[in-house]
Amino acid sequence: MQCHFCSFVCSSQEVLLRHHQLQHRRGFHLPCVYSDCVCSFRTRGALKSHLSRSHNRAKKRQEISTFFCDFCEFKENCSQHTFISHILRHLKKHQTVSCPFQKCDYVTNNLSTFTSHTSRKHKNSKDIKNCIRLISHADACPSESSSPDESLNTSQEPETLPSGSGVASSDKEDNEFVDYQCLEHKIARLFLCMQTLLHVSKSALQRIIEEISDILKFSQVHSFQRIKEVLAEQNIEADDDVIKNINDALFKTNPLIISTEPKGALSTDYKRNFYFKNNFYVIEPKEYTYKARTRNTFVYVSVNQVLENLLKEKSFFEKLAFDKEISEGYRSFRDGQYFKNNKLLGLQDTCISLALYIDDFEICNPLGTSRKIHKITAVYWVVLNLSARFRSTLPSIQLALLGKSVDVKQFGYDAFLYPLIEDLKCLESTGVYIESLNSFLKGTVFCVCADNLGAHSLAGFLESFNVDKFCRFCSIDKHQIATLDPTEFPLRTVEQHNIFLEELEAGQRQSVCGVKGSCALSALSYFHPVTGFPPDILHDFFEGVVPVELCLCLQDLIRKGFITFEGLNKRIKSFPYKFSDKLNKPQQITKASFGTGRVSGNGHENWTLLRLLPFIIGTRIPEHEPSWEILMDLKELVEIVVSTTLSEEILSYLDTKILDHRRLLTETFPDFNLKPKHHYIEHYSHLVRCFGPLVDLWTIRFESKHNFFKKTVHDVQCFKNILLTLSSKHQQMMAYFLDGHSLFKPSLHVDNIDTVDICFLNETLQKCLKLKYPHVKAVSFAKCVYLYGTQYVKGMIISSGQLSGLPEFYKILNILVDSGKVSFVATKLSSWFMEHYRSYRLDSSYKDLEILDPEDLNDYHPLAEYCVAGQLMVTPVTCLLH
Repeated sequence: MQCHFCSFVCSSQEVLLRHHQLQHRRGFHLPCVYSDCVCSFRTRGALKSHLSRSHNRAKKRQEISTFFCDFCEFKENCSQHTFISHILRHLKKHQTVSCPFQKCDYVTNNLSTFTSHTSRKHKNSKDIKNCIRLISHADACPSESSSPDESLNTSQEPETLPSGSGVASSDKEDNEFVDYQCLEHKIARLFLCMQTLLHVSKSALQRIIEEISDILKFSQVHSFQRIKEVLAEQNIEADDDVIKNINDALFKTNPLIISTEPKGALSTDYKRNFYFKNNFYVIEPKEYTYKARTRNTFVYVSVNQVLENLLKEKSFFEKLAFDKEISEGYRSFRDGQYFKNNKLLGLQDTCISLALYIDDFEICNPLGTSRKIHKITAVYWVVLNLSARFRSTLPSIQLALLGKSVDVKQFGYDAFLYPLIEDLKCLESTGVYIESLNSFLKGTVFCVCADNLGAHSLAGFLESFNVDKFCRFCSIDKHQIATLDPTEFPLRTVEQHNIFLEELEAGQRQSVCGVKGSCALSALSYFHPVTGFPPDILHDFFEGVVPVELCLCLQDLIRKGFITFEGLNKRIKSFPYKFSDKLNKPQQITKASFGTGRVSGNGHENWTLLRLLPFIIGTRIPEHEPSWEILMDLKELVEIVVSTTLSEEILSYLDTKILDHRRLLTETFPDFNLKPKHHYIEHYSHLVRCFGPLVDLWTIRFESKHNFFKKTVHDVQCFKNILLTLSSKHQQMMAYFLDGHSLFKPSLHVDNIDTVDICFLNETLQKCLKLKYPHVKAVSFAKCVYLYGTQYVKGMIISSGQLSGLPEFYKILNILVDSGKVSFVATKLSSWFMEHYRSYRLDSSYKDLEILDPEDLNDYHPLAEYCVAGQLMVTPVTCLLH
């Protein structure tokens, strides 16, 4: 058997597991130690269970059959035990079932009597009525077939190796040498994990270490006695002094005792931090003062040093994309006009594109007495050359600056961003050295992601949105936002902005056309505030327009008697949310939130409410009701702006749809005053052409980074030099991720697979598989897989292809897993677009099966089907027409 990660070979599963734990224990997922198995697990117990279940050849072979249930649509290739477990689920609901064994007419709806009956009458029986075929469970783990073409999985290595193969015997492998430094590093890594990810305080960790050290020392008496007994059992006579020397030698070579004893390298907090600094990739934050003779400080983590460390990591560097291939439509920020016009990023072949993020957040209870006292301004950054699927993980988001918000406001962004700007100037002119390329790699800031207030503050625009010139994208007057066509917006330009700055410097005016000052980042050679601040979908839509219009229109629908306030909340609460919708299910609406003019809930919850509202109350609303049409148009707008792929046709449609939505809103509610965010979204089609898909630059993942600092403050319970404490903890956490090569989620995560010979499958599935894999004799199925963090489960709906201008839908029946690749066995569904619901009605009229690859999908989001008025319906998350 060969290791999953290296060339280590052994003949024992136990030895292979120990080798993996010692040499390759990285990240949060534990992959199966067999090189030809794609499964991975979150806990060690789950891994051991999998090894025992699927890779233990000594185990008695269990039979797998095709079972079907008379009481539901269950029909799967599984073991008899799994089928009986399914029957028990019906009994738990007190449903009446008949005994599934042959020649037995027993019927019951009681779980205990059924289990008693099967134990007495059918113990060890295999005569199931609802069984079609039997196959050996030996096929449920990688096949022993002789040809690699006979299975989608490579054949598994034999459990024992022939003599003379050149591989050490298991006795020698049991004594595989692991040096002291390796074990000490693992102990330090455990302490680092406790101190950062698990948020164990310094005092608590020190107490744990001291107690463990004492317990180990006290156990010397027991080990002395046990050594004496073992020697006696082997008829070996030894003096107590000899036994004591053996016992002392054992304890003196124990890495945990050595490292935690008073003189050990990990015995105190100071020594542990010193060890982390020298043995992990810890880039320590530096403390700066805003001005000489002031005690106000902020902390900075060198962007260039962190970037240099990241680029040394092979798994990170391999994921960077530098290509400038011309693609149809807009798929990434490289397709936007601002990237192409950038004199560094758009012209040089290999450059690092950075995105900064700036935001203020409370580290204490925002409603308590400490409100605003400990408010912090944070600057994060991310490498845009990473695909969006990789940079969405929190470890890929790096820390640059932390400062108290009151200090930043007092001393200004020029002082706060000074060390960052100096580093970025060096990155633009010299670059960072890449050892693997033996050259320097230059880069610059492509954009700054922020909410509207943060963007205006840093960019130098007026921070009040009640002024006439409130928009950073154009110079429209506020009274014109309800009447002026988007094609007539006076867009801001770089040259015009520079003239405004000159007027500010020359005159006595406090602002010119909404500009109040220069942007600190303008000191960079390739950044300008007009082209560097994209809009944010989260704040413009999901925390802006969506909750306001939901409140406005729902109040109108209640006022007209189509629904009641209590009935609306009852439907929201009782709706059968499925899959990911369960995680983001909306809250019930309070009367107080109606009074504020916006529904309560965070961005995810508001999005889910808007998307599923047609299924929740759509049957109660008459067609062509204006308030309903406003919400459905808004739902359609959201689907377009959150899409990761957009074409010119879709953008033109978006322009028209936004204008129609504004007109319908102002006509239906003539007394309603449009918000500034209503105006911002009218720029979206133009901004997509400038920045690429805006969903790749929204702030929702950056805001999740705040949680680490809030948890750290909660655990340390000390605000003395809090900025340095937070940044130091963060850098140690990043060093832990980098040391474990776990910056990214695994591309594929599978808990369990069942491998079945094709000949035992039904004819329709056999025919489908043979068309796709003509030489394969066995296939591996999984009930659930995670692709780049997105869960796919049997029964989900996916979309692939188009017909007559509408997307086509498929239902996942099985999930194929082959050597780290996933395909979906799905049945095509007939679909009709329902204008009133802005959703699709589905019908399973097709009988043929198709095998779809993830690359074939119109969108990576899987969907859930819901029953609405007796019809199966599905509503998309994003625009499915590219």
